[in-house]
Amino acid sequence: MKSSYLCLVAVMLSATAAGADQSFDFRLSPGPRLVGTRAQSSGAGQVHADLKGNVLTLSGTYHGLLAAPSAAQLMMGPLPGVRGPKLTDLTITLAANGTISGKVTLDRKAMAAFAKGGLYVEITSQPAPDGDLWGWVMPPSE
Repeated sequence: MKSSYLCLVAVMLSATAAGADQSFDFRLSPGPRLVGTRAQSSGAGQVHADLKGNVLTLSGTYHGLLAAPSAAQLMMGPLPGVRGPKLTDLTITLAANGTISGKVTLDRKAMAAFAKGGLYVEITSQPAPDGDLWGWVMPPSE
């Protein structure tokens, strides 16, 4: 009986730690390019992320794009640096300098990707459909 109680307490504590709220910032920088398309990318940005339970809220700014962005998305790759499918669209200013924001409820698979550093923000434009700016949603390691 005592060991069952201790196991239950351990499970509850680990679940609480895993679901702890987090706030952190990450950079947006030009996405990887083939040698011939490097001149078509520029800009930078900063995004603030808040994770409360399984709700991720993003807000930030970017500047210096060579063209107005056509879209911004939160994407989910299996690991940091590995591309993946779109989770959701983000709100973005359609200008070379602007703001980006969004809020999404992460399901179990997205939470697992978040824990591994697999979520990323991608801002695209007509000249750079594979991403003008990218930023990996990487919470600081403890």
